[in-house]
Amino acid sequence: MKDDTMNSNDEIELTGAKVLIVDDVSANLKVLRGVLEPCGYKILLAPRGEVALKIARSESPDLILLDVMMPEMDGFEVCRGLKEEPATAGIPVIFISANEGTQSVVDGFRAGGVDYVTKPFKAEEVVMRVETHLQNSRLTRALRERNGELSKLNGALQAEVRRRQQAEQALSLLGEQQSERFHVGGTLRHDAVSYIERQADRDLLATLTEGAFCYVLTARQMGKSSLMARVANILRQKGWDVVTLDLSALGQMVTPEQWYDGLIARIGWQLKLEDALDRFWSRQERLGPLQRFLASIREIVLARSARRLVIFVDELDTVRSLPFPSGDFFGAIRETYNRRSEDPTFDRLTFCLLGVATPSELIACNAMTTFNIGRRIELQDFTWPEVLPLAHGLGRNTVVADELLERIYFWTAGHPYLTQKLCHAVSADATVQTEASVDEVCHRTLLSPQARGQDDNLIFVRERLQRGQSSLPALLPLYRRVRAGESVPVDETRPEIHALRLSGIVRYEGEQLRVRNRIYERVFDVSWVDRACGRDSDETTKL
Repeated sequence: MKDDTMNSNDEIELTGAKVLIVDDVSANLKVLRGVLEPCGYKILLAPRGEVALKIARSESPDLILLDVMMPEMDGFEVCRGLKEEPATAGIPVIFISANEGTQSVVDGFRAGGVDYVTKPFKAEEVVMRVETHLQNSRLTRALRERNGELSKLNGALQAEVRRRQQAEQALSLLGEQQSERFHVGGTLRHDAVSYIERQADRDLLATLTEGAFCYVLTARQMGKSSLMARVANILRQKGWDVVTLDLSALGQMVTPEQWYDGLIARIGWQLKLEDALDRFWSRQERLGPLQRFLASIREIVLARSARRLVIFVDELDTVRSLPFPSGDFFGAIRETYNRRSEDPTFDRLTFCLLGVATPSELIACNAMTTFNIGRRIELQDFTWPEVLPLAHGLGRNTVVADELLERIYFWTAGHPYLTQKLCHAVSADATVQTEASVDEVCHRTLLSPQARGQDDNLIFVRERLQRGQSSLPALLPLYRRVRAGESVPVDETRPEIHALRLSGIVRYEGEQLRVRNRIYERVFDVSWVDRACGRDSDETTKL
């Protein structure tokens, strides 16, 4: 008697599969039909969302390619309509979109889509994605129908499903050349696939667009430089002149003239004004370097273009190590703001400062007014909804990926660097399939004695707590109280509160301080505080 059970190595017959293509642009319908019809699929076409729903009900296609941007009813609405009807709910939907942004992709998955392809179409990618999801759809249907007969082969088939789903995840990165699933340390490209948009992205863009000065001052490895790169790219696309200055690149053992000359050189290079600025700088030797810097901005940079200009100043805390007072530089920035009242030219100039500092620390000279302009942009940890897109980079099926990401978030509480690092470690180890195995990776990567001594972020927090500007006797006992769950109100007039916040070890929860995440809570425990204070553990537990 013939055995008609499915073998895990059998090919799934796809010839004759019905594919419904929905797009209001006839040229797109023609292109996709020309790509898929030679593969043996039966092609159905719909120019509008309402027509697509009718065809789906009557023809029961095996897969739908669905355009997002359509008049009257967009693709998300059509997909939700399909998922609401039992007869069409199981049809896999691949979205077609010209928008590769994270939010568009997330909206598509939330509406019920299984994948997306971007315009302009890449024939090989379209064929592979369609084939993958047709195979997954038919395999799933066959498994449901034959579940009783295939109980002995179920394990092998599940392994095949996992392999196909991992291949699907790899395809989702096709076209994102030289991009990483997760980025650990350093600045992300403005189009990085692992970039997570936060409220700070919207706040910073809105603040700069209004022409307001602003600053992003927080702990290291929170994504300040990546935020800067992202917003800078958006402003360039809007027609702004944009300059990004990394102060750490100017060096420390320099004279004031060399330092300000370095700033002007970088501005000139980015705005293609090198020669003009160099000539102007050389002719103004009678002026001091700070005066020349301001004059160069006014007479050359702003005079040569009527466009709006934003200057991002990153790593500004490095000025503390300069061999000359840096307060004048921030005083000059404030002066460009004050000049707006007399010189409308300066209305087109905006500054954004980024670093690990507080506004009061920028000008340390008692004889000068503190740096009191600008709006603070709060750069917070990832929220759970914001972190969800990272699940697609873990290389697992949807259910497993969501469970693993939830456990990662359990440890990191959305800290950008720690979340990306732990995601990267999990994605690199295919054996990680459970919450317990995520815990093992977390221990190996961040909690073990060796990891604690090597991880850049943990080293920074430790150094900031032990060698920060605030008094150590006041700082660590305050952290001990926070860690013990005592009520420690936010009081930004206290320097030790600022020091704890800038170390990154605490977060503001309403009006109280809380330990930032479980990783910090484990690494910087009571025993560590005792050692850092040089006290005996038995004595300190009595305090």
